[in-house]
Amino acid sequence: MEQEQYKPAGFWIRFLANMVDGVFTLVIALIIAMLVNDHVFFNYSLENTSRSEDAANLIYFVIFVIIFTGSKFRGSPGKMVCKIQVLNKDMTQISLLKSLGRGFAYVISAIPLMIGYMMAGWNEEKKALHDIICGTRVVYRKN
Repeated sequence: MEQEQYKPAGFWIRFLANMVDGVFTLVIALIIAMLVNDHVFFNYSLENTSRSEDAANLIYFVIFVIIFTGSKFRGSPGKMVCKIQVLNKDMTQISLLKSLGRGFAYVISAIPLMIGYMMAGWNEEKKALHDIICGTRVVYRKN
């Protein structure tokens, strides 16, 4: 497949996808908190982190960010809702291993001040730093 067939997804649609993912993560945390009666979650403060929140973030990262992105879904639920997908440079599906590396490269994109994420709005190919590091592209889905 030729690269020109896919329109690159820019910063704002990717930002929206991450916001949708945040809502999914919050719902998972809420369910976990209710199941384990996590009082810290329901009495949130900046000083204390909830075990339910930590568990939800881990579950979300492993299942939705790593496994979904490296599978036929080609993206997290937020990316699917926003009709964007993660592909290799040659527009093929990324592997589970590359998805894992891309997940860890998010940390580099976040340091400092989320500039690595903002790069998707500055460069012509709409690539964030983690896309450059891992050789991936985020593009709009065809269907």
